[in-house]
Amino acid sequence: MWDRIKQLWQKKKHKPTLSLSEAQQFALLDSASQALQQGHYEQAERAASQLVDSQVPAIATDAMRTLGLVYFRQQKYAQAWPVFEQLALRTDTISDWFNVVSSATLAGELQRGSAAFERAVKAHDASTETPALSIASMHHYYACALRDRGEHAMAFEHVQVLRALYEKLPQTDARLLELRGFPRLDAVLEMMTDVLAHSGDIPEAESWLRDFGSQLRGQAHSDIETAIQRLHHLAAQLHGPTPDAPPTPPRHAGGAPRVQDNDPRLD
Repeated sequence: MWDRIKQLWQKKKHKPTLSLSEAQQFALLDSASQALQQGHYEQAERAASQLVDSQVPAIATDAMRTLGLVYFRQQKYAQAWPVFEQLALRTDTISDWFNVVSSATLAGELQRGSAAFERAVKAHDASTETPALSIASMHHYYACALRDRGEHAMAFEHVQVLRALYEKLPQTDARLLELRGFPRLDAVLEMMTDVLAHSGDIPEAESWLRDFGSQLRGQAHSDIETAIQRLHHLAAQLHGPTPDAPPTPPRHAGGAPRVQDNDPRLD
């Protein structure tokens, strides 16, 4: 009898097969994508949840990505990263692994975010086509996520990598950066100053920025000066005013951590 009871408990519970036709599933996926675009998250979640176990691989993949985005855009990072991770294990793409990086890091799962970053870099190095994300973009957005979690020391490791990458460029004008898939310099400098402001040594941080600017090719002087103004403003907020601190410009929107939609229906 006991063996029989064990067998009953050990039986796997199979999910019911989706009764919708393939055409109906694609229509439901489109409605989920549209609901996501319009910010109707409950509707998008209901539709996408029905499709994540679809027997059509393309539908299941897009539904998982949509569901992860539904959670991410509501800042439900603890719910987003497991969905993105399951998706990335299936697709092994740069963008899907980086979605795990962003969501896991923002959820406070730092080790999982770090492991996912290594997987994203590995996928980048193995790619035979133009990657969806450049190495510079990956370091930038990962640093942004770490900054937003208050992990400034970890973020500074990626700041140092970014500095080395930008110093190697022949020019830093916006057009060249776009062609190479690099984030705009002003957005990168903004993130850098956010991190450096927490270093506790503002004169040294300013010296770091000026030295960085001296190594850049192109018209970077104004961007460096703007970054130094921002550094002193942030330092005053964190540690009290510093002598002769200049006024600061508003924050640039390009430095926020992001996830990759990877689906034209979601653009």
